[in-house]
Amino acid sequence: MTHDELITKAEEWLRKIEREMPECMRDGSVDQMPKRQVRDAVVIDFSSDEDIGTIQVVMERDSGSPIGATHTPPKAKKQTTDDPVA
Repeated sequence: MTHDELITKAEEWLRKIEREMPECMRDGSVDQMPKRQVRDAVVIDFSSDEDIGTIQVVMERDSGSPIGATHTPPKAKKQTTDDPVA
């Protein structure tokens, strides 16, 4: 895909999931951010056979500079109404 096609896909996807985003991410929309940068990146997944969650790290392919990271909690550790709030 070309850079323009990738940017279009990213914009479409963000608009599609906008309502599901956390409140802090909805403070600014993709339409309010006119600067675009396409980077060649890799995603490295860290996981285990145990249910301890997963971590994804996104890094620039050439330099190894970090772009971002996400954490997905364990599936078994979902909070119920009986769980105390931390």
